[in-house]
Amino acid sequence: MQRNLICDSMIACIMLSAISCKKDDATATKPTVSLSATSQTVSEGAGTASITITLPSTQSADVTVKATLGGTAILNGDYQVTTDTTLTIAAGSTSATLTFGIFDDEVVDGNKTILVSFSSSHATLSNSTATITITDNDTDQSSSGLVSDLTWDAGSMVDLDLYLANNVTISDNTVTDYTILAGSTNSTGFESYLLSNDLDDGEYYLLVYYADGSRAVDYSLSSRASGNTVYEDTYNFTADEVEAGYFYGPYTKSGTAYSIARAANSVLWNVKLVTPHVYKGKITK
Repeated sequence: MQRNLICDSMIACIMLSAISCKKDDATATKPTVSLSATSQTVSEGAGTASITITLPSTQSADVTVKATLGGTAILNGDYQVTTDTTLTIAAGSTSATLTFGIFDDEVVDGNKTILVSFSSSHATLSNSTATITITDNDTDQSSSGLVSDLTWDAGSMVDLDLYLANNVTISDNTVTDYTILAGSTNSTGFESYLLSNDLDDGEYYLLVYYADGSRAVDYSLSSRASGNTVYEDTYNFTADEVEAGYFYGPYTKSGTAYSIARAANSVLWNVKLVTPHVYKGKITK
């Protein structure tokens, strides 16, 4: 009887030891990944930023790490991701890099951050988050005229443009003629346009144009002169409204003073012909 108890105890110890070894083996096969530059600051004029993930040694199998993006910077407005957000450190290698393209626009919008959260079922992370601060390199030009900024929501890449027009003719609730004077037409990033104090006095319109994309876009338009808001509003394009535009105006320029017939923060009307008139129709760039 005593011998059986001894045997049973020995078997139990061996089993526990085996289980412990398996746990240790499982832990041992999960490598530790470290992050570079977990807190960095770049100017929006820098063009690029990156975060590198690194293993202490090569592995016999691929190690994948997923990056989730957040923060106050707008994806595909302030920046884009130029690599896959699921990073793979290939077997035999020790690192992979997440790369960002930073857009240099003329919108005065302050510093913004890209917050990156990392996760992996294949590795232990020494750090799970990293922050990139993008510093604004623009200065307020509203003392020189009417500055209008066009920004939009995060999502897949779109291209919205901002034009200045005059000689706008409206007939039967339709814009039948207009003259494009100039515009802000970046292929990436937000748009900003200055209606200069040097231009002739008169009536002008702003035209928000959906140049390229395949999604619904919520946008904001804000116009200010001498640091004061003259007009601002938010509106949207649907996914099928590529090559559609909205006219805002007329903005009346008199010397260095600017006005619009509706108050700031007013609701846009696009059903009846009112001032400012908002007309949705295709234009030729």
